[in-house]
Amino acid sequence: MKSGLSHRNIVQLIGFLEDLDRDKAWIVLSWEPNGNVLEFLESGEWEIPERLSLIKDTFLGLNYLHTLQPPIRHGDLKSLNILVDSSYCAVITDFGSARAIKSAMTRPVDGEGGVSAGDKSTTHPQVTIVADGDQLTLTGPSWTLRWAAPEVILDEEQSDLPSDIWSAGWVCWEIMTDKIPFSDIYEQYPLMYRVLQAKVPSTCEDAQLGQIVSLCSMMMDCWKFDPKGRPSIAQCLNELKWMPSIPPLGGTSGSKVPSAKLLLQMGDVKYSQDLHETAGSLFQQALDLATGEGDYETAAKALEYLASVYSAQSKWTEAVDCYTQALDILTCTGNDRGRAHILDGLGDVYQSQFKYAEAEQSYTEAHGIYNRIGHEEGQASTLHGLGDIYRIQTKYAEAKKWYNQAHDLYALTGDPLGRANALNRLAEVYRYQFKYSKSIHFYTQAEYIFTRIGDDLGRANTFDSLGDVYQLQSKYTKAKQSYTQAYEISVRINNDQGQANALAGLGRVHQLQLKYTRAQQSYTQAHDIYVRLGDEHGRANALYGMGEVERHLSKYTEAE
Repeated sequence: MKSGLSHRNIVQLIGFLEDLDRDKAWIVLSWEPNGNVLEFLESGEWEIPERLSLIKDTFLGLNYLHTLQPPIRHGDLKSLNILVDSSYCAVITDFGSARAIKSAMTRPVDGEGGVSAGDKSTTHPQVTIVADGDQLTLTGPSWTLRWAAPEVILDEEQSDLPSDIWSAGWVCWEIMTDKIPFSDIYEQYPLMYRVLQAKVPSTCEDAQLGQIVSLCSMMMDCWKFDPKGRPSIAQCLNELKWMPSIPPLGGTSGSKVPSAKLLLQMGDVKYSQDLHETAGSLFQQALDLATGEGDYETAAKALEYLASVYSAQSKWTEAVDCYTQALDILTCTGNDRGRAHILDGLGDVYQSQFKYAEAEQSYTEAHGIYNRIGHEEGQASTLHGLGDIYRIQTKYAEAKKWYNQAHDLYALTGDPLGRANALNRLAEVYRYQFKYSKSIHFYTQAEYIFTRIGDDLGRANTFDSLGDVYQLQSKYTKAKQSYTQAYEISVRINNDQGQANALAGLGRVHQLQLKYTRAQQSYTQAHDIYVRLGDEHGRANALYGMGEVERHLSKYTEAE
């Protein structure tokens, strides 16, 4: 079987030996200079994007195995069986337990703990691993209890491809935490009990792993007890491709200077956590380094990332300046895809500045480029932007058409953030059309996706919008709950705009419930934040609410 495999992330076959008289066989595979992935990670401190790159490599190799005809189950996936080659890419090794998956296959477990692919009476050779120079020699099939899925331990027939997915979840754990599965357990039966009870760690509680919430969510899905509930390898790759990654740099990590590209990915990790100041600092370092090295493409990417930070901080002038500089660079280098991406971002900024004609022009130009080069992700983003323009102009039928098309493309390309944003916009359109049940349905779907990918800003904005809908339905208790959730998340991520919006929403609910003192407090807090932000529209609305409350309070005073 191994002789027919050829993939960048699958180890190279050196040879195959067998001794039929003694019922032994040997597969000789290449060894890689950086050892297995745990040995490599122990050589120093590696950044999160570098670790994610090794995870992506592993899943790419597993995807190759699972999509062959017939599919191949590796059967013993773990960090010890993942090597790091001279280019710092991960490659899967040790195919002693691998099996081609056929519908009639069964996988009984022998008394020694090995998994066979046929009848239990079939004899299989013992696994032996021999290190000889730069090669690894191994014999026979085996699985390792610590990484084994529950159905493998239970000797169930369906222990095929999903059992690899369970083990792949543990590979993510090892690469991100430098810990083996169930590192606190050393005895066989307590370990089996822990696996069969599906007592897996809480991923988000780990300081490093918890920074990539979308990875945490994917790992928990990989560890679902029911094999049918686990994601396919293709679904895992769709989630992984959106996570910031870059292959590890050469040399020991403690002595290396981060490259501009690594700094960008490190900044992207912080940006995904809404740590905009930290992200901006890393992006600026990347820009300075890339500019000094004459790496104009990376400099343009750094400017684009900086523009995203400024946009998140409502610093529109600075965002436009960064986007414009990046556009000039990419026009000179002839990077059409990069130009389209910048034009799309400019459209978003112009829209936030209420410059709708400029926004539509940017989106249309970007969409034309994306359409010409066949870039579906970019097409989805620009369709979303055009939907925004029509929504603002109250052309709701056209807006829904563009949003639905964008949502379908986001789903096709596996972009969860894009899907959530499109669902949010559809919910908003239905709210304007007084179709509140549909609006709540789409907002709830969006909030679920934001939670899954760890987008707290998206969650806060969605809760704020849900509060608006519940308020319109006179469901004041639910409205207060939603606004309170929006406020608490906004405080945690230091999002002043979100805090002000949620406080204004709470002020309206308190006012409608005739709780004027509480309403006045909420409006006043919101007003002060709007003033600090320079948000005249928000400030005016808060002042109007304060005036209405003051008028009602005056009436009560006169009545007394």
